[in-house]
Amino acid sequence: MLSWVFGNKEKAKHRKKKRAGAKPSYEKAREIAGRGSVEERSGQAAEEDLQPEILYYFATDESPRVRRAVANNDGTPLQADLILAKDADDEVRSELARKISRLVPSFTDAETDRLTAMAIEILEILAEDNLPRVRAIMAEELKRADNIPNHIVQRLARDIEEIVSAPILEYSPLLSEQDLLDIIGGGVEAGALIALARRHGLAEQVVDAVFGTRQVGAVTALLDNRSAMVTEKTLDMIAGEAASVEEWHQPLVSRDNLPARTLRRIAGFVSAALVDQLIERNSHLENDFLDELRQSVRKRIDAGDLADGEDDWQPAEERAKKMHAAGALDEKALTAAIANGDNAFVRHALVLMSELPAEMVSKMLNAGSGKAVTALSWKAGLSMRTAMTLQSGIGRVQPKSMINARDGIDYPMPEEDLRWYIEFFSV
Repeated sequence: MLSWVFGNKEKAKHRKKKRAGAKPSYEKAREIAGRGSVEERSGQAAEEDLQPEILYYFATDESPRVRRAVANNDGTPLQADLILAKDADDEVRSELARKISRLVPSFTDAETDRLTAMAIEILEILAEDNLPRVRAIMAEELKRADNIPNHIVQRLARDIEEIVSAPILEYSPLLSEQDLLDIIGGGVEAGALIALARRHGLAEQVVDAVFGTRQVGAVTALLDNRSAMVTEKTLDMIAGEAASVEEWHQPLVSRDNLPARTLRRIAGFVSAALVDQLIERNSHLENDFLDELRQSVRKRIDAGDLADGEDDWQPAEERAKKMHAAGALDEKALTAAIANGDNAFVRHALVLMSELPAEMVSKMLNAGSGKAVTALSWKAGLSMRTAMTLQSGIGRVQPKSMINARDGIDYPMPEEDLRWYIEFFSV
């Protein structure tokens, strides 16, 4: 059996830090383990140079605080980690997931060959943990790793919780083009699909598969992903459907080297300000063509198709800020805006009411995730009924991903989970 399986000699090479102070004697360590206070035991359990058998003993300590210290200790033997992987305390398993998922990818090629069935078993147990947060921590640590068992990566990539699958789908070098196509074809939560669409260097076939889902946030991410192989044909198809999808307007306008056919289409439905951007970005084209785009805007204004011709028109952000300053921006105003389809106002209102950055609010609304929209609504101080309206409306959440109210009015998710989703989208 490998020495690092039993203790800390080999693991020591992978430590982030080394605790100061002399290692306690074996007799003293045994005395603390047997009769010490919780504070003494947890302090000793954090010592990386502690004898492996003492750390193993601490892995079954009655105090979760002590077991958490063992789980976080790089010097803990794998036998003890295996016990902790099944611990009843959520924080113990979370600490272990963070540690073991950080350590394993740091092994050299030679060490990777020496990984035992015990080490792999720990990863497998954590990948199947009932608590999404444990699996999410693991996925975040392993997302760029290229030396872990493929079946573990596949399990995390297909996790039903997008906070678990999203990091793997966006970054893992172990996922092939065919893996991505299979995942998309098998159905994937909107937030996870958005992460996949942000993946660097997406192949043309995968790009088309993402667009084929018609998921608003994912297609938006594709348009923003300059490394993705988005062909002229696909861009033209997106433009053909973008008139009713405001989220696609800005990213379409921001694309380089758009074909003339696509430029004409875009100029036919985006705002006058975006047409100005479109013309500026494509100023290298012939003047006659640019004049054609300007004329198309003029015709739309004359026909009343654009708000530019209305004297009393105000940008949505300005309206939201005025109402907020006047103390009139409340749930009633928000629900009225939702009913009127004033989506731009709703977005700006949510930024002010939640006190979250505009980019973060947009990301949560575009994720297609019922849990993300629910967490945003909670942060904004809205009722769960309004959260449900936001999910089905501006959030475009699919029915299977909707989060419904408990007893018709209450938030069904505990506050800890709601805060977790806020933190997840703040990254």
